[in-house]
Amino acid sequence: MSSQVVVPKAGARKGRLPSSPTGARQRAATPYLLLVPTALFLAVFFAWPMVQALLLAFQDGGGAFTLGNFQRMTADYAFWPAVRNTMLLLVAIVPAQVVLALVMALLIQAGLRGSGFFLYVWAIPLAISDLAAGIVWLSIFTDNGYLNSILVPLGLAQGPFAFLSYEHPLSAFFAVVLAEAWRATSIVMVILLAGLQGIPKEYGEAAEVFGATFLQRI
Repeated sequence: MSSQVVVPKAGARKGRLPSSPTGARQRAATPYLLLVPTALFLAVFFAWPMVQALLLAFQDGGGAFTLGNFQRMTADYAFWPAVRNTMLLLVAIVPAQVVLALVMALLIQAGLRGSGFFLYVWAIPLAISDLAAGIVWLSIFTDNGYLNSILVPLGLAQGPFAFLSYEHPLSAFFAVVLAEAWRATSIVMVILLAGLQGIPKEYGEAAEVFGATFLQRI
């Protein structure tokens, strides 16, 4: 009997069968297949309603396309004050959210004792809907709300103060800033924390060795 020597193919690894092109294609397509349910959900409940709203904005009652809706909107006496207030809220809320979220993310990233508890507490607004959060803050700042029920018995106010009244625009402005900062700072904190955790610690250690200050390392 003649002995036969089997020479392994080039590139084949010991103990592993060569993968077929079909299996490789299936593995490459798996992440996209997992994204299909989410993509369908976003398309049906977010993208399509946004397209419909955009089309309705350019249509009149009869379905004809027109710019009359925008002309009537910009001619309204309350439109430009609303734009001004929106810009003021943008200038006040966004920097406050970024600074607070960065401080919270840095405290969690530092790994101090109890940081897990703080992360849990700071993430509570993520589990509360916008409607529920609005109702809670309304119950705080309304005339007979929780804040007035504390200030009046302590003698800090002569009577219920109308925080949300048009007669006190400054207090209404700060109430909106406080409520929005509480609602959205947590999601900014999660984004910044994810970014901080993706940075190798060696970068910060090297910067500290070369004399970089705390702000420079941030």
